[in-house]
Amino acid sequence: DLLVLCTQPFAAWPVRLSLSTSDMQNCLLAGEELSGFAEQGARVAVADVEAEWTENRVYHALRTAASVNGGGDDKKVDQIYAVLRRRLIDHPVLADLQVKRWAEEFKETDGSGQTYVQRLIEAAYVPRPAPGVQQYLRCPGCRNTVPLQSSACGTPGCPADPAETASVTALAVVYEQHRATRRFIHDPGLVEARILDALAARKSLAGRVRVTPYPALDTLDILIEFITTKGGREVVTETWGADAKDQDSARLLGWAFTWPQSLACDRRFLVLPEHRWAQPGYASDLIAELEGRVSGVEVVGERRLVSMVAARARELDR
Repeated sequence: DLLVLCTQPFAAWPVRLSLSTSDMQNCLLAGEELSGFAEQGARVAVADVEAEWTENRVYHALRTAASVNGGGDDKKVDQIYAVLRRRLIDHPVLADLQVKRWAEEFKETDGSGQTYVQRLIEAAYVPRPAPGVQQYLRCPGCRNTVPLQSSACGTPGCPADPAETASVTALAVVYEQHRATRRFIHDPGLVEARILDALAARKSLAGRVRVTPYPALDTLDILIEFITTKGGREVVTETWGADAKDQDSARLLGWAFTWPQSLACDRRFLVLPEHRWAQPGYASDLIAELEGRVSGVEVVGERRLVSMVAARARELDR
């Protein structure tokens, strides 16, 4: 009976719970796995050993690959980090031939002769012997694998569209992100990728706005600098910082959220994906929880942020 209750929204529980209206719609179990709310709550309340260990292992491999291949040049290290971090978002499934190309791009090796890129792949993915062309089903939105054509991917915000068939060509091995990489690195990174792509697609921002993904080895998700040219050189006139978050509970997010002080920003944004921004009560619950704890941070939706950047660029250009 208790397990059945865990699959139902808190609003259906026969007890009074001190939860927000939006949190009352959450449950503890989604199928046979912990729900996103349960995962988030566990990580806030006490250390989630599996999640923390996996994140630390993958991020350590990511930072090491960037640092070693960057050769001590901080700007180059940041650029390599951003490239590899984005690839974890764009490639839930990889073939060994793709990994080989990445290793040729970033060639530094450890004492055993293994590239640091290969070490990153081994930390973030599970290998499966599969030579030749391999077809699989995936969600067209997040590109995560699904077992059946009608299966839902479970990724927050994904539309309930039928699965599509994708394929990779492997020499001997196909790599698929393990559950922890997907839940704690890939899925939360989807909103970051959408914001970066939307800003890059705004041709009017070229030469007026410089966007840096994951600055200072992921201190923030996105650094946005408005630039002008004076005396033949670029000058930064204003700097915005954006940290994107996609979590089930607004209250838990607000309770745990902190803003990094190491990067100076004129404006600071906590950015929500559109499915959270549109969720009744989510933004107001988050703002209420942040009040008195974190000052000077504006809560906006992802599309709103992109529109604000474009509008501010026009204002500064006058």
